Order: sequence, then structure tokens, then C-alpha cells
Amino acid sequence: MKLWKPERARTRIALAGALVSALFLTALALGARTIIRQLAFAEIDGELDTLATAIGSDYELVGIAEEERQALDAGLEANVLEFRLANHSAILFNAEVPVAMTGNLIPEQLSVSIAPYRNRSEKPYTAIEPYSGQHRVCRFQVAHLQGKAKGATLVVFRWIGPMLRGLTRVDRTLAGLVLLGFLGTGLILFFAVRHAIRPVEEVTRLAEEAEATDLSRRVRVSSGGEEFRRLSAVINSLFERLERAFRAQRRLVSDAAHELKTPTAVLMGEAQDALRPDASPEETRRSLEVIAEASRGLAREVDGLLQLARGDAAPPGLREDLDLGDVVEESLAAAASLGSRRRVVCAFSRNGPARLRGDRAGLVRLTSNLLGNAVLYTAPDTLVEVRVGTADGNVFFEVADRGPGVAVADRARIFERFVRLEEARARNPHGSGLGLAIAEQVAHAHGGTIEVAENPGGGSVFRVTLPAS
Repeated sequence: MKLWKPERARTRIALAGALVSALFLTALALGARTIIRQLAFAEIDGELDTLATAIGSDYELVGIAEEERQALDAGLEANVLEFRLANHSAILFNAEVPVAMTGNLIPEQLSVSIAPYRNRSEKPYTAIEPYSGQHRVCRFQVAHLQGKAKGATLVVFRWIGPMLRGLTRVDRTLAGLVLLGFLGTGLILFFAVRHAIRPVEEVTRLAEEAEATDLSRRVRVSSGGEEFRRLSAVINSLFERLERAFRAQRRLVSDAAHELKTPTAVLMGEAQDALRPDASPEETRRSLEVIAEASRGLAREVDGLLQLARGDAAPPGLREDLDLGDVVEESLAAAASLGSRRRVVCAFSRNGPARLRGDRAGLVRLTSNLLGNAVLYTAPDTLVEVRVGTADGNVFFEVADRGPGVAVADRARIFERFVRLEEARARNPHGSGLGLAIAEQVAHAHGGTIEVAENPGGGSVFRVTLPAS
């Protein structure tokens, strides 16, 4: 059998709180019931003890006389008047023989036995009296007399029906209070929780209504406390990041379509020229060379886009302990052929070890892109200075060229995707404008920064700072 489980959190919280409250109230009710019963029985037991002591002491002083019944009646009546006792009865046994009985619960000419009381302790107890035929519930106390009445047994008891009925009413009242407490607590918690989680419902509604084309909406929480205000701030921050990411994605798709349009058009045009029936072998060869060059540029742009997409979608690769100087030397070796063609020399200096934990492949891309740009855009027969070292708990990598430099207004723009300055387009028309964006992405993924400044004497200085290990 499957138990019913409410779907809404506020209903579950209210129900759980009401159940806990009911358990607590039940414990209180049971405690109160126990105390009330103890007090009620203590009062009756006190009456029985008083009566048994008063009557029994007389017999212990004078012994069992011939007129035992009259003495028992007199003792009972005297104590009824003195202690205002009611509904009490008593039986006096001399050894095994009942010698006197009194009280409205014992009929005349009744034969009684001492068997139920012979070995009974003098502690009060509750039982059904067998004498009146009405089977009333009574409270009994047995007193085994000493002194001149040694061997005699005095049994004193009284009807407790009215008290039990009163205790039953108390029990019902307590049960009703527990039930009312359960229902009242459940209702109070239901409305209180519904009011408290209203900000969560607002966040849920906003998330359900949000679309990729419109992420400008924000959660506004006017109530609910500090916790919900912090939740709304986190949700709003998430929407802001998503909005920026979608804007960047749309810009990337737009820029990629624009940048890939030119090489695609070149490929199509040159392929059509090469396929002309009247094209000479020289024209066909020239068209194939253009197709090959455009294909290489297109492959570079596609590779750059894939690298950026991987960096956006996933964290850096496997981190390992390495020396940034070794990574730079690897990139310098790859850039040597380009430097030879352009008559550019790279001067490398290391200021001690530059240890860090990082993704080697990503750092190779970063250093290769910066070195490649420096060699490509610096003036021929000049020097590119490359420095690696440690400073202020970080490792750094600097590339200083003698190129056209970067204006202050453009120093932030050049790290955007597909952004190429006019001077760069003139010197390298086949570039994609993704190299610096990839370098910045790798630096940020390693917890570092990249910045560009003016090189004294002309040119630019690109500096990458990364946390040292």
C-alpha cells in the first residue's frame, strides 16, 4: 500500500510541523494526565490512610472487644464527621473471621472472606468490590494491625466512580486539545509557509517564462527575509551571465558567418574559374594556389572557433606542474621559421624558474599566438624581446615587439573575437582575429590576466600574469 505524499512543499512542511506539534502536545497531555491522576488518587489514598490509621489505632490500644461492630461503626462515623469522608466502608477480620463490617457498600448478613487481603501489602490499590452486587470500582487499603489487635486485619475502601468519570472527561478534553492543536498548527503553518515561500514561486515563475531570446527579466523580492533576497540576487546574477553568454554566442555566430563568407566566396569563385573549359593550365594552377591559400586560412579560422568553443564549454584540461619557460621555448621553436622569413630575431631571457600548475596545451596556444603576432607585425630586421620570470608570487610572460603598437582606445577591443585593427588587416589580410581572444581565454582559465602596453621606443608589450605554484 502506497502512502499518500503531498506534492507541494508547503503542504509537506505544514503537515510535518503539525505532526511534530501533535507529538509534542500528546507528550504534554500524557504528562498532565499522569499528574492529574496522581493528585486525584493521592487525595483518596490520604483519606483511606487517615481512616485506617484512626480506626486501627483504637483496636491496637484496647484489643478486639465483644462489640466490635459498634466500635467500628463509631470509629467510622467519628472520622466521617471529623474528616468529612464519604462513601467509605470497612471490614475487620480477627484472624480468618470477619467480626465487624460497616459502610453503604456492604449489605447486611453478608459472608466475606479474608482470602483477597491475607497477603496484600498496605499499599492502596484499585479493584472491583464484590459485596454490593453493583460491581463498583473502589480504592482499597489493607492494614495489618499490631499491639493488642495483633493478627487482626482492617480493610478500608471507598467507591471512586465519580472520580474516574471526572478523569475520563479530563482525558477526552486533553485528546480534544491535542486534535485542535494539530489542526490549528497545520493551518497556521500552511498559511505561514505559503507566505514565506512566495519569493521562491516568483523565481520559479520567472524561470518558467524565461526564453533564450529574452533574458532581461529579473526577480524582485520585496519580502521573505535575507535568505530569499540572496537567492534572488544569485538568480539575477545567473540570468545576467546567461544573457551575456547568449549575446556573445549571437555575436560569435554573426561574426563567424561574416568572416567565413569571404574565404568561402573565394573558394567558390576560384573553383569555377579552374573548371572553365577554356582555362589555360597557368590559370588553373593559379586558381588552385588561391584555393589552397584560402583553404588554409579557412582551416585556421575553424580551428580557432573550435578552440574558443571548447574553452567556453569546458574547464581547462589536465593540470600539471610545469615551467612556463619550457613552454615558451617550445613556442619559440615553432615560430623560428616565420621569424627567419621576416628577418626577425627573438631574444629570450629567463629570470629563474617560473613554476605553475596548468594545462600545457592551452599555455602553448597562448604563448604561440602572442609570439606569432609579435613576429608577424614587428618591423623586419628588428628584435622581439621575450621574457619569463617570477614576481610578487606570480609568474609572467612578456613579448615586446617593434610593430605599429596599439592605441589606448583599442587595447580592450583587440581581445574581442574577430576584431582586427586596420593596420593588422593591411599587414596580414589572411588573419582571423581570434588569436588574442584565445590567449585571453586561456589566461583567464588559469586565473591570470593579459594586458597590452606601449613599448618604449615604439611597438607593444603584451604581458601575461599567472599564479605561481
